Amino acid sequence: MFKLPKPPSPRAEAHELADFAELMSWDLGLASKREIVAYLGRIDENDNNFGCEDDDDENSDFLDEVMNEIERRESACGKGYPFNLDLEGTVLRHDSGATSSRSIIYKYLLLCTRLNMRDKRVHAGIDGALLFEELCADVLKNYLGSSRVRVLVFGTAVGGTFQEKINTLCKELKEANGFSNPDFAAPQDKDGKLDVVAWVPFNDRSVGQLIMFSQCKTGTSYDDEVSKLQPGAFIQKWIDGTVAVMPVRSFCVSESCDRRRWNSMCIDAGIVFDRCRLIDFSDAVSSSVLDRVTKWTGAAKKTVSYAAK
Repeated sequence: MFKLPKPPSPRAEAHELADFAELMSWDLGLASKREIVAYLGRIDENDNNFGCEDDDDENSDFLDEVMNEIERRESACGKGYPFNLDLEGTVLRHDSGATSSRSIIYKYLLLCTRLNMRDKRVHAGIDGALLFEELCADVLKNYLGSSRVRVLVFGTAVGGTFQEKINTLCKELKEANGFSNPDFAAPQDKDGKLDVVAWVPFNDRSVGQLIMFSQCKTGTSYDDEVSKLQPGAFIQKWIDGTVAVMPVRSFCVSESCDRRRWNSMCIDAGIVFDRCRLIDFSDAVSSSVLDRVTKWTGAAKKTVSYAAK
């Protein structure tokens, strides 16, 4: 998995190279299949026994996969995808006039994926990883649809101790009794892998409601995290009393995930909101979140460029 400012490996997978094509297009105004191949040095890797012509065919076939992935993204995001693929499927152009909230958020998520979000997460004084949790809270609220939807950012984007967060959660849900520690030692968890909770309360305020537990991850190193949030274990371990209806699991990630492994990821993680799905439900993101997304993205983009090799 490549991280900016380095380019991807010549043997990177299609979804990685689609990100690379978007980044090149963002810098240069456009990125063609030939330019991508040349930039990565694949033209010089003549490993086939039958010469350069065979390598050219292999490169062309592989770049077709990359452009197909870009076409899928354009369709999945709906309006606001900030790039345009030409009719021949060979050139990707940056839509510099795209200023919708979806376009801005897409570029933010692209950088959140390809920057090192451990060491380079803060730009314009804003922590991009913590901001991602707030964005996901707005998206989950939009996804659940009702004007009654409530959301609570539970992860490190908010202050307070683990015990205080759980007490607040139970009070807001009007279910269970609050924090419970199964051990004699103080808990070491900061969020129990839970970053955002969304739910749809009834007017009767009785228990038994749709609740969604979500974990949020920027970057690309999350394969070992997809199955760690288990609502049943979380409730049994940290909550005194019961939650009447088991919460639904979801997993929010800034990457546009590899569709070849999509089914197993959903089995492991619950409802997956990858980059395109987040964009699909980002129309009603709050002005506060959008303003910080815009500032962070502008500052972060200045730190990287593929305008020159």
